[in-house]
Amino acid sequence: MKKLTIISMATMVAIMGSMASCKKNDPPKPDEQELITTVKIQVNEEFSSSVQTYEYKVENGFGGSGGTIKIDTLKLKPNTKYSAVLTVLNEKANPVQDITAEILEKGYEHLFLFSSNPSAGAGSVSATNGNKDKNGAPLNQTFTLNTNATGTGKFQVVLLHEPSNKNAIIISAAGGETDLDATFPVLIQ
Repeated sequence: MKKLTIISMATMVAIMGSMASCKKNDPPKPDEQELITTVKIQVNEEFSSSVQTYEYKVENGFGGSGGTIKIDTLKLKPNTKYSAVLTVLNEKANPVQDITAEILEKGYEHLFLFSSNPSAGAGSVSATNGNKDKNGAPLNQTFTLNTNATGTGKFQVVLLHEPSNKNAIIISAAGGETDLDATFPVLIQ
């Protein structure tokens, strides 16, 4: 009887030990997604002190439902180079929460990518020379915006979370989850 009790107790200790060790090896919980309601593009024309800011605002956040959406038109000069900076906010929070700092801190988990429609010619814009994350991979929170000839178009800004290809230049090739997707109308005149 004593032998059976010792074996049973030893078995219980082994089971409890293995259960405790499983808890130690559980993967860490992922960061909870922040609510993103607004993305701002601040552009500064090369060799000028003129700074313009354009907003894309979604009342209930990107990916949310209902609420109002406010979209500014990017009004830019033809054949001009601009330095551009993106700011990401949660304007539902009080006070307003600037999420940009977190994106920069965890830049290795994020990637801004851009698309122009049309992709070339009148009304098109291109984004180049984006900043890098701490590992030297693209982040693109700051970049150079180049305009083409007079015309109208669209400029898409996408923020990806944990992209599988940080070197992608096409949105569909980057993988990851979309944190924000904003398409601004463009007027080049």
